[in-house]
Amino acid sequence: MRDAASVLITLAALYLCWVLARPFLALITWALALAVVAHPWHARLERRLRPGAAAGLSVLIVALVLIAPAALVVQRLFEELGDTARVIGTDLNSLGFRGLIERYPLFASIFHWVESRIDLNAELKRMAGTLASQASTLVGGSVWVLTQLVLTLVALFYFFRDRRLLLQFIRRLMPFTEDETTELFRRVSQTIYASLYGNLAVKLVQGLLGGLMFWILGLPAPVLCGLAMSLLATLPVMGASLVWGPAAIYLAMNGSWIKAIVLCCWGLLVVSVIDNVLYPILVAGELRLHTLAVFFAVLGGLIAFGVCGVVLGPAILAVTFGLLELWKIRGGTGLETDEPPIAVAVAREDP
Repeated sequence: MRDAASVLITLAALYLCWVLARPFLALITWALALAVVAHPWHARLERRLRPGAAAGLSVLIVALVLIAPAALVVQRLFEELGDTARVIGTDLNSLGFRGLIERYPLFASIFHWVESRIDLNAELKRMAGTLASQASTLVGGSVWVLTQLVLTLVALFYFFRDRRLLLQFIRRLMPFTEDETTELFRRVSQTIYASLYGNLAVKLVQGLLGGLMFWILGLPAPVLCGLAMSLLATLPVMGASLVWGPAAIYLAMNGSWIKAIVLCCWGLLVVSVIDNVLYPILVAGELRLHTLAVFFAVLGGLIAFGVCGVVLGPAILAVTFGLLELWKIRGGTGLETDEPPIAVAVAREDP
């Protein structure tokens, strides 16, 4: 009876810890992922500096290399989107646009039907104001965004500085042998590497393809728009369409219907689809898991955990497969040898 009560109390405490950690799951996940990816250069710094100084310098490098450029690009993007919305609002009132619409009866009827029910000019002005305010909010005006960023860097600092203590603590809690725990850690690190680098490669390809089409169609700032599409492609819903969508509308407003249709088809059928096709292939090949399993792990991770599910989904899948292999080996040949079960698994996978 006392053991059952102890188990219930422990489970309740673990659940409460989960409730406390859940609001910060995303920032902890990204801090852990950055710590794993940045470990090689941090290890070099740690050999030359004290742990605290090396951790602080590594965090500074991460902030300068990743966060500052991303913030500048997003700020510039929202400024460009706001300007585009204002230009479109001006064009809606121009006689040239009205005359252009009247040349196409189908589009004219649709436009007049929408205009009779919605004040397009007011909506576009509101959109422009929203985009302008969002730019300042994302970069400098949002206390919550800045707090998340600071907490991520703080967590990253402690992951760098106290890496060995954290790993030792986790090892003591794991109900596996030393070699088995090491192999599980290796799988988690390999999954994070594959997820982040695979995701980065896919987003860069998306931005490259989008920027290339902007350049072919003669749209302004193709490099900036390509970088913006790479960054916004991480969003699970709209993604890169936040860039090429307004550009297609702008082309249509200026009478370039063919260019607008080409850009929409390219964005929908190439830029948006390449993510779902290329990413599972890259990650599955690196982790030696089936592409379909990785595909559903990524989608399930996005649904369950948001953007950080890109890392958590494949990581959970890889660890689960590792645990299943471990139990299979323990119940079979692994217990019949002098080597620990996980060593048998590694020997089978890497002959």
